[in-house]
Amino acid sequence: MRSWSLVCASCSASFISVLSFVIPFCLFLNYRQNHLIHVVSDGMEVMMYLTPILIILAFMFYLIVFAVLKLPTQVFDVFQFLKISFVILIAWTFLVAMILFEDQVYQIDFSTLKIGVLMYFIMLPILVLGCMSANSCYFLMSKKINDKKLLW
Repeated sequence: MRSWSLVCASCSASFISVLSFVIPFCLFLNYRQNHLIHVVSDGMEVMMYLTPILIILAFMFYLIVFAVLKLPTQVFDVFQFLKISFVILIAWTFLVAMILFEDQVYQIDFSTLKIGVLMYFIMLPILVLGCMSANSCYFLMSKKINDKKLLW
């Protein structure tokens, strides 16, 4: 992907992936606090403070990854998803290893490793949604560009 197609696809992927993570998480926080009717809750704080930061971080991640990958051939491209999930697996493994070995002087706490593996598998559907939205945005933009070229 190149230039504006890359930027728009990364924007689409970051918005869809972050919102598909944040909205259920905020609903869970509201349900946990029994504040389904009240205005102020942990869910609202997450929506206001965490969402913009996550959108920016996801945009930078998708921008870098999509710049390296080849152009997609279909909306759900299995090879593209496998490459992105492999990159996330490497980064997530380094993060979990850093957490495991930082303060564990006497013994390794394997509950951190279990939670890290579980969180990786929970992130995979979010990555699928992000990849699919980026590919569909790319295909829509390329179709419009090709239609404009035909008109000229």
